Amino acid sequence: MPNPSFNSRKPISVNALPIFVSLFFSAIPHSALKIPPPLPILPLPSASQLQWQLSSMALFLHFGPNTFTDSEWGTGHASPSVFNPTLLNASQWVHVAKEAGFSRVILTAKHHDGFCLWPSEYTDYSVKASPWRNGKGDVVAELAAGAKEAGIALGLYLSPWDRHESCYGKTLEYNEFYIGQMTELLTRYGDIKEVWLDGAKGEGEKDMEYYFDAWFSLIHQLQPDAVIFSDAGPDTRWIGDEAGVAGSTCWSLFNRSNAVIGGTNPQPFCSKLPDDYAVAYSKFSMKSMKYSQGGDPHGHDWIPAECDVSIRPGWFWHASQVPKSALELLDIYYKSAGRNCLLLLNVPPNSSGLISDEDIQALQEFKELRMSIFSNNLAKKGLLTASSIRGGNDNYQFSPYNVFEESIYTYWAPEEDQRDWVLYLDLQESVSFNVLQVQEPIHMGQRIIKFHLEILSGGRWKNVISGTTVGYKRLLRFPTVQSQYLKLVIDMSRADPLISYMGLHMDRFSILSHASNTTSQIYVNGSQVLRQVPNKHSQTATV
Repeated sequence: MPNPSFNSRKPISVNALPIFVSLFFSAIPHSALKIPPPLPILPLPSASQLQWQLSSMALFLHFGPNTFTDSEWGTGHASPSVFNPTLLNASQWVHVAKEAGFSRVILTAKHHDGFCLWPSEYTDYSVKASPWRNGKGDVVAELAAGAKEAGIALGLYLSPWDRHESCYGKTLEYNEFYIGQMTELLTRYGDIKEVWLDGAKGEGEKDMEYYFDAWFSLIHQLQPDAVIFSDAGPDTRWIGDEAGVAGSTCWSLFNRSNAVIGGTNPQPFCSKLPDDYAVAYSKFSMKSMKYSQGGDPHGHDWIPAECDVSIRPGWFWHASQVPKSALELLDIYYKSAGRNCLLLLNVPPNSSGLISDEDIQALQEFKELRMSIFSNNLAKKGLLTASSIRGGNDNYQFSPYNVFEESIYTYWAPEEDQRDWVLYLDLQESVSFNVLQVQEPIHMGQRIIKFHLEILSGGRWKNVISGTTVGYKRLLRFPTVQSQYLKLVIDMSRADPLISYMGLHMDRFSILSHASNTTSQIYVNGSQVLRQVPNKHSQTATV
């Protein structure tokens, strides 16, 4: 009888198959098998929302007849002949944005006066009736070309309120008109990454219904990668003020059913506006503003917040106005991008069609401040340990050292069902710092409700700063401390917390109000908290 071999065609016995399979898989080292990631916690961002949030900052461009008439809300009766930006260079706008660290630009293609910066076929009140480019110009087209060449995302604002068109106030007729103009914008100029609209309307203006659901469906149909901004989403929401300031607690979770477009109230900005502007906005609901500023830990929708603010007192360029300083912009950055929001900074082109030199200087100084503070993570050379690691201490897939990688797709994850969620850091030498940066992998959901930072000082752990929500990015400032040893403690979370980035920085520029930066409220019901870690050993730091 011939000896059996692996070349034999004789089938393996059915009874021997389980043993063979068992031996085969037992030969694979356990370390070679990946541990699956934790389950995401709903709601989650869409792909377009995720890309929007990763962009962190966008530049708003308010431009139109108001630029030439020294006004903010045009009447809709200004002659198109006033619009003549003889030196207009949309590529300069894009270049300024990119050089300052902004990755998208949004243009007021049509503001409330109804004047269109593209040659719309639905109205004569547009650039084609102006002397600019002999009536052959198209601001939207020039900006789209410049943005594409520079690799900058393009967004467009199309005001629902139109003070020029006679059909405004006739619900069906105007909604058809608006959809026609929206279709032009979304089919002529390539990829549009954001469509921006609001519910602003002056006191005593014609009353009519906007068919928002139809508009939103059309936008998603024509530009599926675009996010839609309004007071209530559907993709991004207004923070509720025009000062660029988010709530110290800011969830991307939200319930659209609890918000109404045009129903938020920018009270901090009203005092700076003309009387009719202020009266119009004062009609909005303060309750809605607070809801928008904080979001909703019980929310069923993922609608992150956008903080809009102008570099100048007005939204349009005025010769008499000057831009905010770089330090003012830095403070706004901490309170917007540093609170889980996108900062939308308006930088209006002037009547020549260029961004003014003084605005460019402020933007460049703002960039230099950010680079000086955030380009060096003082924690990166430290030694990290964690209270636990998903899959065990030898599992590098969820290692605490992932928090030094600048990517949301690598993160520290603790073991399930643990009592403590703590990252311990040995900086290997005493280091001074006054800014903490924390980020979550938001594609896995927003989780962290409350956290705090402690340092070892005089042989005792002392609390430095406490914060609430993290989200994509949280920046906390505090008086300068110095220590070699510290720990980041997650006190409350909707599920096992995940941290994608942790940074320590030194800000030598900000003038800090200690009281306003060391505390924040938690808008969450105790029944929604997965667990609270008791903090028995920490003491308030004397700083």
